[in-house]
Amino acid sequence: MTSRPARGRRPGDPAITRQSILEAARATFARAGYERATIRAIASAAAVDPALVHHYFGTKEELFVAAHEIPVSPAIALSALANGQGTLGERVARAYLGAALTEGGPFEALVRAAWTNATARAMLREFIERGMLDTLAPYLGTPDARFRLILAGSHLMGLFMAREVMGFSALRAADLEYLVRVVGPTIDRYLTGDLDPAGQTEPQ
Repeated sequence: MTSRPARGRRPGDPAITRQSILEAARATFARAGYERATIRAIASAAAVDPALVHHYFGTKEELFVAAHEIPVSPAIALSALANGQGTLGERVARAYLGAALTEGGPFEALVRAAWTNATARAMLREFIERGMLDTLAPYLGTPDARFRLILAGSHLMGLFMAREVMGFSALRAADLEYLVRVVGPTIDRYLTGDLDPAGQTEPQ
């Protein structure tokens, strides 16, 4: 009689098992949110025993951090801005929304979780600081570049939250390129326009 391996215990390369857990975690966190996602559900999606998840990653919070370490490549970000279609505002909107609206992607799950989880908020803040402000501020080349980028980012973040977290159907019905065309002019104003027609000193 052939014996069966223990439920979920995959023979073979531990790196493959670890990667399967990470992929299942990203999908589960994106779908259920941080608070409702469970180690058991993630283990089930990865077809492993929950104990194996704890073995590789420890707590749920530690697993979340491991699953959402988003590598930031300044070269890729700048290339997208320099070579993309449309105005600067449209290119920034497309880059951000394209990443945020990728179903089951790490950025989507991170933004969703930031709504309720302090660890996710800190990770998202760090990602924005390194991936958006530090990378793009020199590209704008203005004294108030960081302020302008934060304005643009807050607008796009709000759009994502209204569409994906609050679930407003009118926004969910709009595709990426339509949203880019609609918000692009506003992002252009934030990035390159006159923010203070009254002539007051702009924040640095």
